[in-house]
Amino acid sequence: MKVKDLKWYSPFLFLAGAILGFADPITDILTLVEFLRNDHWILFAVGLLFVILPCLAFAILVSVNDMGNKTRPEEEGCSVLCFACGFHPFTAAFARLLGFVFFLKKSSRVNEVDGEDLLRFIDLSVLFESVLESAPQFIIQLYAINTQEEPVQIVQMISLPVSFLSLNWAFVIIDQMLWFDEEEFCELTLRRKFFIFPAHFLLLSSRLFAVCYFTVTFKWWVIVVVLCHTFVIMIATFVSCSGGNRDDYDVALGIFTLGLHWLKADVFVLSENCKGNLRAVLCSNVLFVIENVAMILMFYYSQHSNSWFSLPVTVCVCSFSVLGSTMKIAGLYVFLRGRTRPICCGSEIEQQ
Repeated sequence: MKVKDLKWYSPFLFLAGAILGFADPITDILTLVEFLRNDHWILFAVGLLFVILPCLAFAILVSVNDMGNKTRPEEEGCSVLCFACGFHPFTAAFARLLGFVFFLKKSSRVNEVDGEDLLRFIDLSVLFESVLESAPQFIIQLYAINTQEEPVQIVQMISLPVSFLSLNWAFVIIDQMLWFDEEEFCELTLRRKFFIFPAHFLLLSSRLFAVCYFTVTFKWWVIVVVLCHTFVIMIATFVSCSGGNRDDYDVALGIFTLGLHWLKADVFVLSENCKGNLRAVLCSNVLFVIENVAMILMFYYSQHSNSWFSLPVTVCVCSFSVLGSTMKIAGLYVFLRGRTRPICCGSEIEQQ
C-alpha cells in the first residue's frame, strides 16, 4: 500500500482492522485459558506457541531489514516503530491504529505527510499476525472442537470466525502487496477487493478445513504434507530465480515467508511477465486443489469420518477449492491482462 492509494474510506478500514486485530488475539488467549482449565496441555502449549511466535518473528525480520539497508538511514524511524510495537500479539492492531491517526494527520495538513514506512509496517504486521497466529489458531481450535469431550464454549465459537475473518482480510492485503502495489499496475479498487474477498473465503475455508480434518485423522503427519508443499514451492522459486541477482536480505526474507506457502502458494510467482505470472498462479492453485481433495478424501474414508458432517465437509472442501481457485485465476486475469511485472524470489514484499 502506498500513500497515494489511500481513499476516503481508508480510515474506516484501518479502524475496523484495529478492532479485529484486538479481538483476534484476545479470543485466542481466552480459548487457551479454556484449554488450560480442561487440562488439554498439548493444545495449550501449541496454541501458546503461535501466540508468541509472531511477536518474535516480526522483530527478527526487522533486524534483517536493518542489516540489508544500512545505507538507508531514512528507514530508522520505521525500524524503531517496529521494535516498539512488535513484541506483543497486538502488533497489527496498534499498527492499524497508527494508520488511522496518520490518515487524520494527513487530511488536516496542507503539505503531504510522508507515511510510506508506516504503511509498509502495517502490511508486514498484518501478514505476520495472520499467517503465524490466525491460521494456526483456527486449525487448533477447530481440531479441539472436533476432538474434545467437553461442550464447546462460547469463546471458542467466537474465536473461530474472528480468526478466519482476520486471515481472509489479511490475504486481500497480501494480494495488494504482490500484484497491485506498483505505479505501472492497475489499482486494487474497492470493487475488486469485494471480488477477491469471497475468492479467498472459498480458498481459505477449503484449505483450513482440509488441513484440520486431515490432522484429526493422521495427527502430526500433517507436518509432512506442509513441508512437502513448501519444498515444491521452494524448488520452483529457486529454478525460476536462479539467474537473478539476490542478496542476503532476499534469502532471509524468503526463509521467513516459508510459513505462508502452505496457505497461499501464489505468494511468489515464477515469471517475469504477466502471462507467465498467471500461468504460475494457475499451477499453484491446481496443486492446492489436488492437495485439498486428497486430504479431505483421506479423512472421509478413514475410521474417524463417522460423524454426520463428514459428507458435507468433504463436498464443501472439494467444491470450494475448485470454485475459489477459478474465481482467483479469473479475477487476476481480468485485472492484470496485458500487463507485465518483473518478480523474483520475494522481492514483492521487499518493495513495500
